[in-house]
Amino acid sequence: MKKILSAALAIFLTFSLSACTKTAKKSDENKGTTTGKYKDGTYTGKGDPWQYGSEEAIVEIKDSKITSIILKRLDKEGKEVNYEDWRGQEVGGKVYPNLKQYRMDMSKKMLEKQSADVDTITGATVSTKNWKVAVQRALDQAKK
Repeated sequence: MKKILSAALAIFLTFSLSACTKTAKKSDENKGTTTGKYKDGTYTGKGDPWQYGSEEAIVEIKDSKITSIILKRLDKEGKEVNYEDWRGQEVGGKVYPNLKQYRMDMSKKMLEKQSADVDTITGATVSTKNWKVAVQRALDQAKK
């Protein structure tokens, strides 16, 4: 009886562990991590437009790794904003987020993580979400 119970338990554990491994691999794929699945090149992705314009990302891939990410904020006409106007200061009773710093911080985190899956930044939630979308769209173009 003990042998049958031990064998059943061993089979159960084997199937449980193999299911966990498949789930973990699928989870990694959904996060946009790089494991040699990107073609080398430079790719541009755009975030969704909104009332203040849109965000854009230029992503460079070399040896299947993300080597450079340039994040941009575009006005309603599609021109890049002057980041000196976006340094976290108050103008006319309105506080503008520090996009000058935030875009550098996000780019650095994405490069370190090799993924678009990083935290958004409070105070610039829409812009930072759109940068994540833009980077992911660029990475989608680069998929092998």
